Amino acid sequence: MTKKKSTIRAHEPLVPQHREMTEPVLPGTAATDYERYLRTDELLSLQKQPEQRSHPDELMFQIVHQASELLLKGTANELDRARSSIGEGDYTRAVKLMDRGFRMLDRAIDLLHVLETLTPYEYHVIRAGLGHGSGLDSPGFLALLHLAPRLGQEFFDQLDKTTITLEELYRRNAEFLPLHEVAEKLLDFDERVQLFRFHHIKLAHRIIGGDVLGTTGRPVDILRQRQEHVLYKELWEVRNEITACVNAKTKMDDQGHGRSG
Repeated sequence: MTKKKSTIRAHEPLVPQHREMTEPVLPGTAATDYERYLRTDELLSLQKQPEQRSHPDELMFQIVHQASELLLKGTANELDRARSSIGEGDYTRAVKLMDRGFRMLDRAIDLLHVLETLTPYEYHVIRAGLGHGSGLDSPGFLALLHLAPRLGQEFFDQLDKTTITLEELYRRNAEFLPLHEVAEKLLDFDERVQLFRFHHIKLAHRIIGGDVLGTTGRPVDILRQRQEHVLYKELWEVRNEITACVNAKTKMDDQGHGRSG
């Protein structure tokens, strides 16, 4: 007599059943791992409760500023990682990290336009609860300003190692393309910082006006003065040098963006 081969029933699992995938495994008390990982209980409790708000728009005001600080923190982190990559000579990695940081910085700039939906009277109701708070004190933006010189120094240290000038880097860009791309990304960063300041100026002008005096002067004037400051002066000035070189070769002193006459 031969034994029948054993068969596996279709409804019997080949492996022991695992716990439901929706059951959280991370430490915490929130209902899901998503909430526990992002600590949403804490994150979403950082805004004023309805009964604490001086105006219905105050929730938007807080969320925009808090979200901006997170985006600026993320930007600074990516740019600091890029700084390390530049120092290591990994320019491709540095460019990727800078591009990622710029995407976050662009979103922070976009958020300034959300604040423009406030009317002056609505803003002043909310402003009464800010104490001496000012956007000029943003830790996220200040972190970018503190990082900028160190980021630039890594680039110029690498440029010095090539024994060529900044003008030569641009003229021979095909030969030194990875480092040339880092130079252009630094200029992108500089330009975005100026854009952030510009939109901040227009926001202040639109909401509080241009003649309001603060403890350190007129906010609009302070913002305008800061906007005129560039992070990488050499990268802007080399354009003048390049144009002068081209003009000298072509004997056209007025060549540049356009020709006169």
